[in-house]
Amino acid sequence: MKLVEFLVKQLPTKEAAFTYAITSAGVTHALSAACARGDLPACQCTSNRRRGTSTSEQFEWGGCGEGAYGARLARRFLDARELERDARALMNLHNNRVGRKVVKDLVRRECKCHGVSGSCAVRTCWRALPPFRAAAAALRDRYDRARLVAPRRQPPHHTHLVIVRRQKQNPGVVRVPRKSDLVFLEPSPSYCERDDAVGSFGTHARVCNRTSRGDDGCESLCCGRGYSTVRRVQETKCRCRFHWCCRVSCDTCVARTETHVCN
Repeated sequence: MKLVEFLVKQLPTKEAAFTYAITSAGVTHALSAACARGDLPACQCTSNRRRGTSTSEQFEWGGCGEGAYGARLARRFLDARELERDARALMNLHNNRVGRKVVKDLVRRECKCHGVSGSCAVRTCWRALPPFRAAAAALRDRYDRARLVAPRRQPPHHTHLVIVRRQKQNPGVVRVPRKSDLVFLEPSPSYCERDDAVGSFGTHARVCNRTSRGDDGCESLCCGRGYSTVRRVQETKCRCRFHWCCRVSCDTCVARTETHVCN
C-alpha cells in the first residue's frame, strides 16, 4: 500500500497515469449505470425521438444517453481536486479525461424490433454501457503506449503538455498528446530491486510461474536474474475411514510440489 500511495501521490509515472484514468472511468461508469437505473433524481432521460426517412426505417430512442451524464458528474467530482495548474495537475486532468472518454467511446447502440410477424417496422433503440472490464482493458492497452510529456509555457500565461521528443526526431517539431493517450512526466523507478524510499520490496524471492508468458512469469517477474526451483515432499493423511466403534484410520499420501522463486 505504501508503494501504491507513493506512486500515485508523489511520482508522476505511468502507474499514476493509469490509476487516475481508471478511477475516472470507474466513477463515470458507476454514475452512468446509476442514472440508467433511475437511482439519481437529478439525472433525467431525453425524450423519445423518431428518426428515419420512411416508416420502415423509423426507430425511437428508449432509455438514457449512457455515459454523458456520468462523465459530466465525474468531471465535477474528480477534477475539482486539482486546485493548482502546475505540470502534475495538467497530467492528472488529462488522464482523468482519458478515463471518461474511454467509457463514452465504448457506449454502443442496441435496438429491438417491433412489428407484425417479426417485421421490423419500428425499432426501439438505446445506448448501452459496456462492461467495466472493457474500459479497464482499453486503459491497460493505453498504459503500454503512454506518452512521456513535459510542460511548455505559451504566452502570456498558458501552460500545456507536449510529448518529449526522441533523440532522432526533428527538434523543431512540437507534438501534443492525443486525447486518448495516457501521459506521464517521469519514468517509473525500477521495481526489480528493493527500494525502501518508495516502499518497493523488489522481486527477489518472489514466487513466479515458470510456464506463464504474462507478468507473473519467471522471465518477466525475475527481471532477467533467473529463478530457482524448490522441491518439497509433504506427507498428509488421506482416504480416512470411520470404523465402528469408534476409530478412524487413514492412509498416508505423499505429495510432491515444485515452487519457482526469483533469484
